[in-house]
Amino acid sequence: MTVPQEVMAFRNDRATDLLNVATVLRKEIAGNFDASPITKAVKQLKDPAYIPAVKNGPHDPNLWGYEIPGLILEIPINRHSNQGVTKVELTLEMKLVADYREWTTMNDPFAELCFRVALRGIGTTTFFSGFHIDRHDMTTTPTDPHPLYHFQYNVNPHNAKPFNYGSILHLDEPRIVHFPLDFVLGIGFLTSNFFPMAFDALIDNGTYANLYKKYQNCIWKPFSHSLANHWTYNSASITWKPTKLLCPYLI
Repeated sequence: MTVPQEVMAFRNDRATDLLNVATVLRKEIAGNFDASPITKAVKQLKDPAYIPAVKNGPHDPNLWGYEIPGLILEIPINRHSNQGVTKVELTLEMKLVADYREWTTMNDPFAELCFRVALRGIGTTTFFSGFHIDRHDMTTTPTDPHPLYHFQYNVNPHNAKPFNYGSILHLDEPRIVHFPLDFVLGIGFLTSNFFPMAFDALIDNGTYANLYKKYQNCIWKPFSHSLANHWTYNSASITWKPTKLLCPYLI
């Protein structure tokens, strides 16, 4: 299967971008920084024989992507860390598959996105934490509201069994952009994440559903439009999948 010339030119540009980031990291990151995971991704982008595969999908020469197999960064210890921690390592594992034809459109360019971070605190003992930012696998059906792109903590990033929960690493948590919540919207958020059967029952109740939609229009709509207006957008041209899939809390 031949990769079109314009796609290879695009992939080479993305490879250059990654190399530029590696150069900056070498300069700015303290400690022994190993950029080899980035150079492996660069080789994938530059290799015309490499066409990333999508689960249960065809090999499409218009698809491009790369994998970061394990980039390690030493990060500063913050004031909220566990007592006795003297060093914290962050390990990034990433996979990206995207469609060349959608990169400069207003469509969702990604076919697969997996951004997994494992944190290891070293000191009197070893502590662990982590999180991931993923694109939901569309070949599976979730049992709870599942945003297409989602951030989720994982205090056991290596899936150790059994896991010593006394070894959880505590750090300043990332501040994640989220819709503002009043009580009406907050009840929907809490039940959808922690009690999805109750959320379904609430949405089936006309009184609550009408209130929920009313408060979404009053609070979430202007919040979302304010963010989008940063790019002076034309809403008619945005087709990042159905809004319901991006944010299943919306009705």
